[in-house]
Amino acid sequence: MQRSPPPNEVARGGGVLESAGPLLSRSVTIGSLALALCGCRRLATQADCQLIVDKSVELQLKELSETDAAAISHREQEVRAELESEIKSCENGRVTEKTMNCVRSARATSDLDKCLR
Repeated sequence: MQRSPPPNEVARGGGVLESAGPLLSRSVTIGSLALALCGCRRLATQADCQLIVDKSVELQLKELSETDAAAISHREQEVRAELESEIKSCENGRVTEKTMNCVRSARATSDLDKCLR
């Protein structure tokens, strides 16, 4: 059984990479991205991959009582930049519309975790 990386680390291909920041939880590990993109119907786009990252950041900040849209947008841009290569590697994986609709409608990080399993 593969071990899950700590919440502040990002897994990639069985290894563990440096943290993309403390707000990047297990819901956006590359392992979760890979799970979200397997078993599917169409190729994932850059927009799909960015949506998963952005939604995770948004939900994590809201759970920390950060609701300022500008602050959330700023953090999304920071995380996108930090995970640029991982986002690119998720592109062209397989994704279902069911998974992406679930990501869009997630209201909490626990919801997002369920979408990506």
